[in-house]
Amino acid sequence: MIHTFHTNMKKVLFIALTLASLSLHAQTSAFEQQGMQTSITTQKQAPTDSISYKDPLYLQLYLGINKSANENLPWTEFSKYPWSGGFFIGLGREFSPLWGWRVALRFNHNKSRNVPVCESKDVWGWYNTGLFADATFDLTDVFRKRPARHDRDSLNEWEELVEDTLKTKPATNKRRKNRFNLKAFAGVGLAYTWSFDKVPLSYTHPYSRNSRLLPGLRVGLTATWRLSDRWRIGAELSQNIYNDHFNGVAYDTPLDTRSNLKVGLTYLFIKKKKVPKPIIRRVRLRECPPLPFIMPDPEETKLRKIQGHAFLDFPVNETVIYPDYRKNPDELARIHKSVDSALFDKSVVITRISLHGYASPESPYSNNTRLAKGRTEALKNYLMRRYNFDYAVFDNTYTPEDWDNLRGFLTDSQTRKVKGDFWYESKDYVETPEVPEIVIQYRNQLLSVINRHMEPDAKEELLKKVGGGEPYRWLLQYVYPGLRHTDYIIEYKVKPFSVEKGRRLIYSHPEGLSLEEMYKVANSYEEGSDGWLDALFIAVERYPDDPTANLNAACGCVMTKRLNDAKKYLSKAGKLPEAKYVGNVIKAMEGSTSWKIVNKRVVIQE
Repeated sequence: MIHTFHTNMKKVLFIALTLASLSLHAQTSAFEQQGMQTSITTQKQAPTDSISYKDPLYLQLYLGINKSANENLPWTEFSKYPWSGGFFIGLGREFSPLWGWRVALRFNHNKSRNVPVCESKDVWGWYNTGLFADATFDLTDVFRKRPARHDRDSLNEWEELVEDTLKTKPATNKRRKNRFNLKAFAGVGLAYTWSFDKVPLSYTHPYSRNSRLLPGLRVGLTATWRLSDRWRIGAELSQNIYNDHFNGVAYDTPLDTRSNLKVGLTYLFIKKKKVPKPIIRRVRLRECPPLPFIMPDPEETKLRKIQGHAFLDFPVNETVIYPDYRKNPDELARIHKSVDSALFDKSVVITRISLHGYASPESPYSNNTRLAKGRTEALKNYLMRRYNFDYAVFDNTYTPEDWDNLRGFLTDSQTRKVKGDFWYESKDYVETPEVPEIVIQYRNQLLSVINRHMEPDAKEELLKKVGGGEPYRWLLQYVYPGLRHTDYIIEYKVKPFSVEKGRRLIYSHPEGLSLEEMYKVANSYEEGSDGWLDALFIAVERYPDDPTANLNAACGCVMTKRLNDAKKYLSKAGKLPEAKYVGNVIKAMEGSTSWKIVNKRVVIQE
């Protein structure tokens, strides 16, 4: 009778603890909604603090004592159960203000009487290891109720209390009120119990000494006290319920119980907030101070030159220019454009025209010499007739066979439009088709022949034999015509121009103006105007490597608040002292350094 009573009591306790944990769920939904509203309101009150009721990931290490009982030991004699000890390591976190999870690995040494009545002092012990998954419920948050909205004083006090709890400042009296935390938990897991094989039990009922892996259930409470933001000290009281098939007797009720009391430490893995570097807001320079524009040195004699390449077509073995023959209309138009560009003003004086003629190497060298010289002379006579140039301005030279550009084409033949440094740019010209595989295959052998120091006609004959002659035939058809060309350089002298005329020429013929003249044109406009900026930018475009032109362009950009462009030009201003000062003005206008104005000049304060 007594045994049945105690057995039923254990069943009732198990059911009661289970129902107690489930009953807490009824309060969860309402509280979480209230907690969400609370968090929103609190964040509005303190936008710089992240208010949250959720515990972060935490690690627990607890040591303690435990008592064990089976169906043969009544609860009325709980105080007489033998003491034992153990520990557990847990890892958990809260995923909402109320609910959380925990995984715990537990080890216990258990002791128990081996008779139904606790009067006997004979005890026996065993070991068990268990892995449990717990659901946790924060009871402290349940009872920490938010004041009503109308109670403004209580509301403010409550918000200050929450905020004060979460900050990392020295503890205050309000914070101490919230250091305590109480959680309920319930979990399921597996346990393995061993060391029964040498235990002489005195039960009259059959029992087993085999160790087995069996399921278990546990419920309890965990109370902690916050020592710091990361550390808590606490105690945990739990009731563990196991199937008893592993520890001997198995009759009547199949449950054994363990009562555990553990104390230990909890460590919270709080993420360190990245503390941003303090942003020093300096006052920006709003008004641009006077800037050190430099007047460029005058150009004593303005000498200019235009270079070009004429690919005129001549009938075989002839040296006469036929304006309408093949591509000659286009080539002559390019020459006219070059000469007309030099003669943009009546005051321009042509001082020299250098012509250098080339022939391709497919004919005998003596004949190529005649062709290169005669065709260069033909272009000179053409220009003299058309422009009435004096014979003395011409300087004619020639190269009978253009092996250099043939070498250049083969070296760079992967690029379709390249022959040396001046191949045709238009794909429409028949001289520049895609290079065939046969030429690419024998390219190295062709170059080896071209680079030999030998008599030109013998070299030509050797070149014809490479690859059975097929590479040579392709070169003869598509590359050799481009080797018949005349390079020209037109040198001329330009007189100084007035500012009024310079205003027109700076857009149409900026090459005719000196840097000094361009700056005078800029000064003729109002500072900051479009004409003023155009003159500065055209000057630096025409003289991209000149430090003075880049400095003046940088100053123009600073005055119009185009600071990024100013830095680009300033990087090419060299080591001019004015360039360093303009750089300081840019820093002051960006607010990236401390500065002051002394005598209308920016002074950087290091």
